[in-house]
Amino acid sequence: MIQEYAIHGVFIAAAPLTAMLAVGITYLLHSGLIALRFYRWVWHPVLFDTAMFVAVWALITFHPLPLPQGLLP
Repeated sequence: MIQEYAIHGVFIAAAPLTAMLAVGITYLLHSGLIALRFYRWVWHPVLFDTAMFVAVWALITFHPLPLPQGLLP
């Protein structure tokens, strides 16, 4: 069964919500790694960013954060 969240009576699939959260976290990690000049040691930065997004999304999906009672399916 596909997981959904009910936000004010509207059912929204979990995948787009968790993907948007993963994009935000990945952007913050990317900004931090740029500040630390980490990317000069990375062979392919775009591939690294994509892998980092997939890893963050997987962590969010498999270990969901506790949500307020009204947002639970």
